[in-house]
Amino acid sequence: MGKLQDTQRALVLQGGGSLGAYEAGAYQALYERITKRDREKGVRDKPFLDVVAGTSIGAINAAIIVSYVAENNTWEGSSERLNEFWEYLSKESPLDQSPGFTAWWDYLHNNVHPGIASGEAARRYYSSKQFAITGVPSVFIPLVPQFDTKFFDFLNIWYRFDSGPLKRSLERFAKFPIATSFDEKSSLQQPRLILMSVDVAEGVAVAFDSYETEDGSRKSEYGKYITQNGKGERYQHIIRYNDGITSEQVIASASVPINYSYTPLEVESYNSNTANYEKNIRYFWDGGIMSNTPLTQLVQLHRLYWLKVKGLTDNVPKLEIGIVNVHPVKQDTIPWDHDGVTNRSSDITFSDRTRREQEALLLVSDYVDLARKLIQIAKDYGAKDEIINNLLYSNTLNHGLAMKSRKYSDILVGQFEIGKVVRINRKNDENTISNKIFDFSPKTIEHLRESGYSNSMDLSDVEFS
Repeated sequence: MGKLQDTQRALVLQGGGSLGAYEAGAYQALYERITKRDREKGVRDKPFLDVVAGTSIGAINAAIIVSYVAENNTWEGSSERLNEFWEYLSKESPLDQSPGFTAWWDYLHNNVHPGIASGEAARRYYSSKQFAITGVPSVFIPLVPQFDTKFFDFLNIWYRFDSGPLKRSLERFAKFPIATSFDEKSSLQQPRLILMSVDVAEGVAVAFDSYETEDGSRKSEYGKYITQNGKGERYQHIIRYNDGITSEQVIASASVPINYSYTPLEVESYNSNTANYEKNIRYFWDGGIMSNTPLTQLVQLHRLYWLKVKGLTDNVPKLEIGIVNVHPVKQDTIPWDHDGVTNRSSDITFSDRTRREQEALLLVSDYVDLARKLIQIAKDYGAKDEIINNLLYSNTLNHGLAMKSRKYSDILVGQFEIGKVVRINRKNDENTISNKIFDFSPKTIEHLRESGYSNSMDLSDVEFS
């Protein structure tokens, strides 16, 4: 029989195009290490992961993992499924079959000037250039270039891609819709899937969640908090997907701005003129532009589920979190060439910034703990319950500002701990390029998978409870 664990394991996967192959390797290593450790400890009733959260290509990887486990009722084989997906996506470029090309560049690099690219760097660079022009059949195909009819600038040409092939590839390896939940009677708990996207017009991050909400339905609510006809408070926008997360919502998380078109989704939005919710089409972009490492959203949704859906006020499971970073935060050498500077700028833009989020979340948790202890001290020294309750059930100072109004007592329930946070960091090698997210060549994909696997195997502190 299933039971609530004191600690739950979560995995966070970043966005980064073809760098998602690194996540596949890291996932395989984590699965092998953690399940082996569980067997050695005699742990038999604990799932490998409880939550998988992702953005962009991380959302696609996460959907394939959760779909496989939900469909097959086992974690065994999930890493193989993810690796098969990446093998399916990869495509050879002409340079993969031209050893003379890399040999020539290596000669220049080694004998003429070290600032000239190595053969492998040149192979990646020009393979990415080719894919950016001709596309990758299983990932994206180019659309007809759109010429500038606004400023009549003949250099201002918009090159766009059709993400339809990626959606079809995703649907080949994942079964939709994806709806999961925590069932105390189940022998294997279904993992929770959390994905991030962005409402383009609203300019806010939107989370899609495979678990049910307080009223039993699956939906995403966002935007300004409003009072509807004096009958209660609700968010301005609601996306309903009671049957589960759809492939369209996964693609919405991976709709890279400018490169891809917006992803349209049906949304119910509050019309202040009619005081009713009305269906409309809104447009979504890649979640990576606002939350490429969705740690805060993961933590908030975790608390809300166990507090509002399961009614746990004090025993919310502690979270232990693994984060796979495909964009290096640090780099030993400073680049001085245009491609290197562009590459470094991109890595910093989309890198993991969650250490500060983690510190803030832990600080809030400490303040909650302090408030509880001060209340207990007040009671021990004779403070009347009426005085304490009047404070707890009064509105907080900051309420109703794009969020549900709350009382001080709301802050003190549903507290939980963040346990270990393990970060698996990809490092750029000497052959890295700025357009690395476009390189779907088999050699690069295999290199990324092997790097993710070996880096995760080499970590000394990857063990979870």
